[in-house]
Amino acid sequence: MIKKLTALICILLCLCGCSQEEKFGLEQFVSRMNEQYNTTYKTSDFMLGTNAENKKYLFCDSSEGLISLSLDSNNDIIGVSLLINESIDINKGINTFLNICCIFKGNDEKSEKKIFTDCNITDHTIKYADNNTVITVGKYKYTVVCNDYSVTFFCDRV
Repeated sequence: MIKKLTALICILLCLCGCSQEEKFGLEQFVSRMNEQYNTTYKTSDFMLGTNAENKKYLFCDSSEGLISLSLDSNNDIIGVSLLINESIDINKGINTFLNICCIFKGNDEKSEKKIFTDCNITDHTIKYADNNTVITVGKYKYTVVCNDYSVTFFCDRV
């Protein structure tokens, strides 16, 4: 009986230890993107900015588009976004945003892809034309802002 109880406790501790924390910063984001999706981001690629409300964000202009990470007062990431322009294929942009959301939310690709499909974040519905979408799924809000020149995808913790 003690062996079974000890084994159960060990399994539970291992499972807890394997989960990713919900709040993390730039270094963990870059590390996870590079490990899981073979990207080559560096923390030094990200520039710090503040908006009119003095809220901080990080941004990186890459070949996949302009990636932005919204930060809280502890410099933990509370939102992600990706802006693409007409030189970037929408399907490629959606896939990049999917990867970013998987890292941000700790979801696997299959689960996140289902959310995207359910929310109509697909290459069939997202176009370079005026259109906006806001959908809340659980504790995350997805926003897609489209115009003739760019598409911006947002995912924020609410």
